[in-house]
Amino acid sequence: MINANMTTNGLGGGGSFFGSVKRLFAVIATFAVGALVLMAAGVVAIATAIVGLIIACVAMFMRFASHSKPQPQRARAYASSEDGVLEARRTARGWKVDG
Repeated sequence: MINANMTTNGLGGGGSFFGSVKRLFAVIATFAVGALVLMAAGVVAIATAIVGLIIACVAMFMRFASHSKPQPQRARAYASSEDGVLEARRTARGWKVDG
């Protein structure tokens, strides 16, 4: 048979009052550590979501900010040349070659 008595360390053990208080503190400490672990996991999840939203906002800003500047028309510089160079211009359906 196995003897499963708790060690006393001078505070009482088994069924004494101090042994019960000691076990109660151990249970409360265990729950407190578990709650801290869950809170830390929640904080990490929220921080990850915030970083993801920041990355998405920066990506959208970079996407829309790059098209805000009007592009210069390069085809107009070659309009007066008569050396057989075709001119192309961009339309909504793609590129159109004039000439």
